[in-house]
Amino acid sequence: MAKGISIGNRDLRKMLEISTALLAARDVHDLVEDAFSLLMPFVGADSAALATTSLERGAKLDWVEKGLPEAFFGAYERMVTSDFVLSAVQSNPGVVLRDDQMIDRSALERNELYQWARQVKAPIEQVMAVMLPVGAGFQSGLSLYRARPRPFSLRDQVVLQELTRPISLAVRNCRSSAKAVLRDEALEALLEGGTHAIVLVRSSGRELDRTAGAAGLLDRWFEPAERVTGSLPRPLLAGLARAQDARRAGEKGARPWKKKRNGASLRVKFLALSERMGEPSWALVLREVPDVRPVPEELAEKLTERERAVASRAGCGWDDKTIAQAMKNAPETVKKQLRSIYDKLDVRDRRKLMLLLHEAWLDV
Repeated sequence: MAKGISIGNRDLRKMLEISTALLAARDVHDLVEDAFSLLMPFVGADSAALATTSLERGAKLDWVEKGLPEAFFGAYERMVTSDFVLSAVQSNPGVVLRDDQMIDRSALERNELYQWARQVKAPIEQVMAVMLPVGAGFQSGLSLYRARPRPFSLRDQVVLQELTRPISLAVRNCRSSAKAVLRDEALEALLEGGTHAIVLVRSSGRELDRTAGAAGLLDRWFEPAERVTGSLPRPLLAGLARAQDARRAGEKGARPWKKKRNGASLRVKFLALSERMGEPSWALVLREVPDVRPVPEELAEKLTERERAVASRAGCGWDDKTIAQAMKNAPETVKKQLRSIYDKLDVRDRRKLMLLLHEAWLDV
């Protein structure tokens, strides 16, 4: 503890209560909702934000907030270079910093993120933050805010420093629990290949985790206005609700959610998982698939029906594995069919087949 600062028995009991709530959290949303409800008044914070990221996310931050409007982080990506908190705590991992140790007051009031917070009526007049030591390949940081210009005290800083390790362990445990659910038997076959984009969520739509590749698909297919911080985009929330209705009605499963755009489709399957974390969890399996165009008649007459199906998909850019899955064939069967197609259409390889088909489609 800092010199001259002592923690009394009353504060110690409160810190023990907070630590107990941290250990009980099943995911980071529970952690923020339950444990932070105790932590924030203890240090006089008006709001809080927990950021997490991993190497597979390309260092893109996910936020779970308490006491802040949704718009607060809505424009964060374009203002990340103005995040004076992030740069300060990354330089001092595991050390709690107050805003006067990160930036001087005049620079703070000129800061773009500070001004944005005032614009969305969530002023961050004072900040206290720490980069949590959660382990390799994964990063997390906690920020506490005050809406009035009343600095966090040295006592507040010491309290948060004492709680940094329990908070870090809780975040790590929540991530491990999410990973455990992600390894549910229902997903093992999908995960083996590593080619699927999967988002793991609670039944409420709150996101627990995602595989590499899911972030890019979500960014490409959903507009900023459709996205919800810490949750699925709104169109997928509606799809999840329909999947849950179908499950309650005893149906085998909801029809996949689909969206078409620019010659491709996004298809999303909803898989119900075991309830080993209490509240039911769901896995969303996302696949981006190029649209299929029929082989033009003058070429189609040279091929069998199955070869036409393979050729049309290959011409639209599908790889062998995707074609095999769609046609319920083995990849080796698709390779044999393609060799037959090359011979019948007098092309040397896949690239020449695609050129031939695209030229024929243009003529049509």
